[in-house]
Amino acid sequence: MTAVVPKHLIFLHKARRLCIILGCIYVLVVALGTTPFAQAQLLFMHNLRRPFFVQYDMPEMYDLAPFKVQNVRIQTADNETLGAWFTFADPFYASHKHHLLSVPTTSLSSPGSNAVSRDDLIPYATRLRANVLAPDYRGFADSTGTPTEAGLTLDTRAAWDWLRAHGASPDNLLIVGSSLGTGVAVQFASALEEEVARADTEARVVNSKLEALIDTYYILGLMPLFAPLRTVPYLFEAFPNWPLALSAGTSYVPSYSGILLDVKAPVLIVHAEDDQDIPVWHAQQLFNAFLEKYLPPLPEITAKMVEGSTETVKERFSALLEERATRRGELVAVQEMERVGRIEEFSRDRGDGKVVFLHTWWGAHDVGLVEGVQDYMAEMFKIG
Repeated sequence: MTAVVPKHLIFLHKARRLCIILGCIYVLVVALGTTPFAQAQLLFMHNLRRPFFVQYDMPEMYDLAPFKVQNVRIQTADNETLGAWFTFADPFYASHKHHLLSVPTTSLSSPGSNAVSRDDLIPYATRLRANVLAPDYRGFADSTGTPTEAGLTLDTRAAWDWLRAHGASPDNLLIVGSSLGTGVAVQFASALEEEVARADTEARVVNSKLEALIDTYYILGLMPLFAPLRTVPYLFEAFPNWPLALSAGTSYVPSYSGILLDVKAPVLIVHAEDDQDIPVWHAQQLFNAFLEKYLPPLPEITAKMVEGSTETVKERFSALLEERATRRGELVAVQEMERVGRIEEFSRDRGDGKVVFLHTWWGAHDVGLVEGVQDYMAEMFKIG
């Protein structure tokens, strides 16, 4: 006699097996994430080729006007070669289009990928009415080499020198960093010191502690990366140190929020409320870090310490918080950008540039492509 297994037990068995498989995959991915090689792949994703068989020497194939975009090659100080697109500003292209069409060009055939990294910046040429140089970092697309923190900074330096060699003035150059490129822009802007006039960071990666960024990273915007580890006592507290310790030796993970605080140029921080990769409070935290030295100092004290203190201590601490809030209100100007977001800004002393945090309601991880954001950039930096 053959026993009949109830359907709900079959379903539970299959569901349990699926959970075990997914759990094993998760553990494997997290374990691999502690190795330098895997970290490089996860952070940079430079070997993820999309789309295939891009022809960089023919920008017109990607819905761009004839000869508005020039495919150029840039040499770095350590002999790597970067592929880049240089896009003429709309006003210049409109007045010189016939001349550009009549000039013979020599194209470089290139088999790379990741064209989107170049395409993303092209709207700036229209909205900001500015020339745009969009290089691919080493290891990406048709650029040679392998990405590292130090190498990406050299790449930015090479792009800057290329612009200078072709007649650009430092006062007319705007440094724009997006996502991981935010850190590169920050480090480069700091290295330029007196040369740089302006810096713009779409600060979706910048934060005071890398541990906080890793802790709050969401998989597909749905689940925190390390949420399952929190269920295992003591494991989560120890785990974040593993990948960070390994990364420190390979220089794959940049740490740059402290560097940004020393940049004297005007700084624009942009972050979208609906960014599913990095929570917006990271950008708010960065803006607050700029502001901190202008506020009454806050003693290092925890909530538990305050709770266990006398009423007199509690009152003094509460008064200090109110004083800080009042001072912050005096320093920070807040305004709404209708249908775009909220702006917080304050001016630093000693002639340092102002700091602005543009908190948009939408734009996700590509907030720099929001036209309202580009319009504000043009206004703040007097472009166009």
